[in-house]
Amino acid sequence: MNDYEWKSVSDKYYYYNKDTGKIIAFASKIALQEIFYSVAYTGEYTFRHDDEAHLGQYISLEHAKRAAELFWDIQSRTLLENHDAYN
Repeated sequence: MNDYEWKSVSDKYYYYNKDTGKIIAFASKIALQEIFYSVAYTGEYTFRHDDEAHLGQYISLEHAKRAAELFWDIQSRTLLENHDAYN
């Protein structure tokens, strides 16, 4: 099983595979508000919106980060066509 961790870069927090360095999600603050959002990268990384799963808006950074972790935990136990998306 791959190990993942969070890394803070500027104003975003990236969830990435420690072995490959591949970013699979991020959490960030919405502009000047005290609201956070979370996004999982799910596609071929073509920088189109359909490569992203917007997981929602959250009251805290910790909630936004947990949403990304839960998304990939569920995906890791699901049969996927594009199983390389989270490796």
